Amino acid sequence: MTTRSMANGDATQAVASEGTSRDTGRRERKRRTTRDAIAAAATELFVARGFAQTTIAEIADRADVAPRTFFLHFASKEDVLFHHLEHSFDIAADAARSMPDSADAWAAVQQAVGALIETLGTPSTDALAPIRAELARRSGGLPPSLAVRLHTTQGRILDAVRERYGERAIDAAHLGACIGAVSASAVDALAGSTTTAGDPGALDDARASMRHALERAGVGFRRG
Repeated sequence: MTTRSMANGDATQAVASEGTSRDTGRRERKRRTTRDAIAAAATELFVARGFAQTTIAEIADRADVAPRTFFLHFASKEDVLFHHLEHSFDIAADAARSMPDSADAWAAVQQAVGALIETLGTPSTDALAPIRAELARRSGGLPPSLAVRLHTTQGRILDAVRERYGERAIDAAHLGACIGAVSASAVDALAGSTTTAGDPGALDDARASMRHALERAGVGFRRG
Protein backbone atom coordinates (compact mmCIF):
# COMPACT_ATOMS: atom_id res chain seq x y z
CA MET A 1 0.00 0.00 0.00
CA THR A 2 1.39 3.42 -0.95
CA THR A 3 1.73 6.36 1.39
CA ARG A 4 -0.97 8.21 -0.56
CA SER A 5 -3.48 5.35 -0.30
CA MET A 6 -2.80 5.03 3.43
CA ALA A 7 -3.40 8.74 3.87
CA ASN A 8 -6.63 8.51 1.87
CA GLY A 9 -7.74 5.60 4.03
CA ASP A 10 -7.05 7.52 7.23
CA ALA A 11 -8.98 10.51 5.90
CA THR A 12 -11.94 8.32 4.99
CA GLN A 13 -11.97 6.79 8.48
CA ALA A 14 -11.79 10.24 10.05
CA VAL A 15 -14.74 11.48 8.01
CA ALA A 16 -16.75 8.35 8.86
CA SER A 17 -15.95 8.75 12.56
CA GLU A 18 -16.97 12.40 12.49
CA GLY A 19 -20.24 11.48 10.78
CA THR A 20 -20.96 8.82 13.39
CA SER A 21 -20.31 11.30 16.19
CA ARG A 22 -22.67 13.82 14.63
CA ASP A 23 -25.37 11.17 14.26
CA THR A 24 -24.95 10.07 17.86
CA GLY A 25 -25.13 13.65 19.09
CA ARG A 26 -28.23 14.30 17.00
CA ARG A 27 -29.97 11.21 18.34
CA GLU A 28 -29.11 12.16 21.92
CA ARG A 29 -30.47 15.69 21.44
CA LYS A 30 -33.65 14.29 19.95
CA ARG A 31 -34.00 11.84 22.84
CA ARG A 32 -33.59 14.61 25.40
CA THR A 33 -36.05 16.85 23.57
CA THR A 34 -38.66 14.09 23.53
CA ARG A 35 -38.06 13.24 27.18
CA ASP A 36 -38.37 16.90 28.18
CA ALA A 37 -41.58 17.24 26.17
CA ILE A 38 -43.11 14.23 27.94
CA ALA A 39 -42.08 15.56 31.35
CA ALA A 40 -43.50 19.01 30.55
CA ALA A 41 -46.79 17.52 29.31
CA ALA A 42 -47.10 15.36 32.40
CA THR A 43 -46.41 18.32 34.68
CA GLU A 44 -49.13 20.39 33.01
CA LEU A 45 -51.67 17.59 33.31
CA PHE A 46 -50.75 16.61 36.87
CA VAL A 47 -51.15 20.20 38.02
CA ALA A 48 -54.36 20.82 36.05
CA ARG A 49 -56.16 17.51 36.61
CA GLY A 50 -54.37 15.76 39.42
CA PHE A 51 -51.93 12.85 39.39
CA ALA A 52 -54.50 10.05 39.78
CA GLN A 53 -56.82 11.51 37.15
CA THR A 54 -54.14 11.75 34.46
CA THR A 55 -53.50 8.80 32.16
CA ILE A 56 -50.36 7.90 30.25
CA ALA A 57 -52.33 8.10 27.01
CA GLU A 58 -53.24 11.69 27.82
CA ILE A 59 -49.62 12.56 28.61
CA ALA A 60 -48.48 11.03 25.33
CA ASP A 61 -51.16 12.89 23.40
CA ARG A 62 -50.21 16.22 25.02
CA ALA A 63 -46.53 15.58 24.21
CA ASP A 64 -47.45 14.53 20.65
CA VAL A 65 -45.84 11.11 20.95
CA ALA A 66 -47.15 7.56 20.87
CA PRO A 67 -47.85 5.85 24.23
CA ARG A 68 -45.10 3.35 23.47
CA THR A 69 -42.67 6.27 23.16
CA PHE A 70 -43.59 7.31 26.69
CA PHE A 71 -42.38 3.94 27.96
CA LEU A 72 -39.07 4.35 26.15
CA HIS A 73 -38.35 7.23 28.52
CA PHE A 74 -40.33 6.54 31.70
CA ALA A 75 -41.48 3.35 33.39
CA SER A 76 -44.67 4.86 34.82
CA LYS A 77 -46.49 8.08 35.68
CA GLU A 78 -44.80 8.00 39.04
CA ASP A 79 -41.44 7.82 37.32
CA VAL A 80 -42.10 11.22 35.73
CA LEU A 81 -42.72 12.73 39.16
CA PHE A 82 -39.17 11.99 40.23
CA HIS A 83 -37.29 12.58 36.99
CA HIS A 84 -36.05 15.90 38.42
CA LEU A 85 -33.73 13.94 40.71
CA GLU A 86 -31.58 12.93 37.76
CA HIS A 87 -29.78 16.28 37.85
CA SER A 88 -29.23 15.77 41.57
CA PHE A 89 -26.83 12.88 40.88
CA ASP A 90 -24.18 15.26 39.57
CA ILE A 91 -24.95 17.89 42.22
CA ALA A 92 -24.34 15.37 45.00
CA ALA A 93 -21.20 13.92 43.44
CA ASP A 94 -19.75 17.37 42.71
CA ALA A 95 -20.47 18.42 46.30
CA ALA A 96 -18.40 15.50 47.59
CA ARG A 97 -15.55 16.22 45.19
CA SER A 98 -15.45 19.92 46.05
CA MET A 99 -14.48 19.41 49.69
CA PRO A 100 -11.17 20.93 50.87
CA ASP A 101 -8.17 18.68 51.44
CA SER A 102 -8.57 19.06 55.20
CA ALA A 103 -12.04 17.45 55.14
CA ASP A 104 -12.63 13.76 55.77
CA ALA A 105 -14.93 11.26 54.08
CA TRP A 106 -17.79 11.84 56.52
CA ALA A 107 -17.70 15.58 55.82
CA ALA A 108 -17.92 14.78 52.11
CA VAL A 109 -20.94 12.55 52.71
CA GLN A 110 -22.62 15.30 54.73
CA GLN A 111 -21.94 17.78 51.98
CA ALA A 112 -23.27 15.48 49.26
CA VAL A 113 -26.43 14.37 51.07
CA GLY A 114 -27.00 17.91 52.28
CA ALA A 115 -26.95 19.06 48.66
CA LEU A 116 -29.61 16.46 47.89
CA ILE A 117 -31.77 17.74 50.72
CA GLU A 118 -31.60 21.24 49.29
CA THR A 119 -32.98 19.98 45.96
CA LEU A 120 -36.28 19.20 47.66
CA GLY A 121 -38.52 21.58 45.77
CA THR A 122 -41.13 23.98 47.08
CA PRO A 123 -44.41 24.96 45.39
CA SER A 124 -42.90 28.28 44.35
CA THR A 125 -39.98 26.66 42.52
CA ASP A 126 -41.36 23.26 41.51
CA ALA A 127 -44.97 22.74 40.42
CA LEU A 128 -44.79 19.01 41.17
CA ALA A 129 -43.45 19.37 44.73
CA PRO A 130 -46.91 19.24 46.35
CA ILE A 131 -47.88 16.19 44.27
CA ARG A 132 -44.72 14.31 45.24
CA ALA A 133 -45.23 15.20 48.87
CA GLU A 134 -48.83 14.02 48.80
CA LEU A 135 -47.84 10.75 47.11
CA ALA A 136 -45.21 10.11 49.80
CA ARG A 137 -47.73 10.96 52.48
CA ARG A 138 -50.40 8.62 51.13
CA SER A 139 -48.08 5.72 50.34
CA GLY A 140 -46.63 5.66 53.85
CA GLY A 141 -43.23 4.78 52.45
CA LEU A 142 -40.81 5.43 49.62
CA PRO A 143 -42.48 5.35 46.20
CA PRO A 144 -40.67 2.76 44.04
CA SER A 145 -39.45 5.29 41.47
CA LEU A 146 -37.94 7.41 44.22
CA ALA A 147 -36.26 4.36 45.77
CA VAL A 148 -34.63 3.48 42.43
CA ARG A 149 -33.28 6.98 41.96
CA LEU A 150 -31.99 7.17 45.52
CA HIS A 151 -30.12 3.91 44.93
CA THR A 152 -28.52 5.44 41.85
CA THR A 153 -27.65 8.56 43.82
CA GLN A 154 -26.05 6.43 46.52
CA GLY A 155 -23.82 4.82 43.92
CA ARG A 156 -22.75 8.19 42.54
CA ILE A 157 -21.90 9.55 45.98
CA LEU A 158 -20.04 6.35 46.88
CA ASP A 159 -17.93 6.59 43.72
CA ALA A 160 -17.20 10.29 44.27
CA VAL A 161 -16.10 9.86 47.90
CA ARG A 162 -13.96 6.82 47.14
CA GLU A 163 -12.42 8.61 44.19
CA ARG A 164 -11.43 11.45 46.49
CA TYR A 165 -10.50 9.56 49.68
CA GLY A 166 -9.75 6.00 48.57
CA GLU A 167 -11.64 2.71 48.37
CA ARG A 168 -11.58 2.13 52.13
CA ALA A 169 -12.75 5.63 53.04
CA ILE A 170 -16.42 4.75 53.12
CA ASP A 171 -18.52 1.66 53.60
CA ALA A 172 -21.42 1.22 51.19
CA ALA A 173 -23.67 -0.05 53.98
CA HIS A 174 -23.01 3.06 56.09
CA LEU A 175 -23.80 5.34 53.17
CA GLY A 176 -26.94 3.35 52.40
CA ALA A 177 -28.01 3.66 56.02
CA CYS A 178 -27.54 7.44 55.87
CA ILE A 179 -29.57 7.88 52.70
CA GLY A 180 -32.21 5.47 53.97
CA ALA A 181 -32.53 7.35 57.25
CA VAL A 182 -32.79 10.69 55.48
CA SER A 183 -35.45 9.38 53.08
CA ALA A 184 -37.49 7.73 55.83
CA SER A 185 -37.42 10.89 57.93
CA ALA A 186 -38.79 12.91 55.02
CA VAL A 187 -41.68 10.48 54.54
CA ASP A 188 -42.40 10.45 58.28
CA ALA A 189 -42.35 14.24 58.45
CA LEU A 190 -44.77 14.59 55.57
CA ALA A 191 -47.02 11.79 56.82
CA GLY A 192 -47.23 13.29 60.29
CA SER A 193 -47.68 16.87 59.19
CA THR A 194 -51.01 18.53 59.92
CA THR A 195 -50.49 21.02 57.11
CA THR A 196 -51.12 20.51 53.43
CA ALA A 197 -48.40 18.39 51.82
CA GLY A 198 -47.61 21.18 49.38
CA ASP A 199 -47.34 23.83 52.10
CA PRO A 200 -43.82 25.33 52.21
CA GLY A 201 -43.86 24.87 55.99
CA ALA A 202 -44.38 21.12 55.61
CA LEU A 203 -41.45 20.88 53.22
CA ASP A 204 -39.27 23.00 55.50
CA ASP A 205 -40.12 20.62 58.36
CA ALA A 206 -39.19 17.69 56.13
CA ARG A 207 -35.81 19.27 55.32
CA ALA A 208 -35.09 19.87 58.99
CA SER A 209 -36.02 16.27 59.82
CA MET A 210 -33.77 15.00 57.02
CA ARG A 211 -30.80 17.02 58.26
CA HIS A 212 -31.31 15.70 61.78
CA ALA A 213 -31.48 12.13 60.48
CA LEU A 214 -28.26 12.67 58.52
CA GLU A 215 -26.45 13.87 61.62
CA ARG A 216 -27.64 10.91 63.70
CA ALA A 217 -26.77 8.43 60.97
CA GLY A 218 -23.26 9.84 60.91
CA VAL A 219 -22.45 8.18 64.22
CA GLY A 220 -21.58 5.04 62.26
CA PHE A 221 -19.02 6.94 60.19
CA ARG A 222 -17.37 8.60 63.12
CA ARG A 223 -16.99 5.28 64.92
CA GLY A 224 -15.78 3.48 61.77
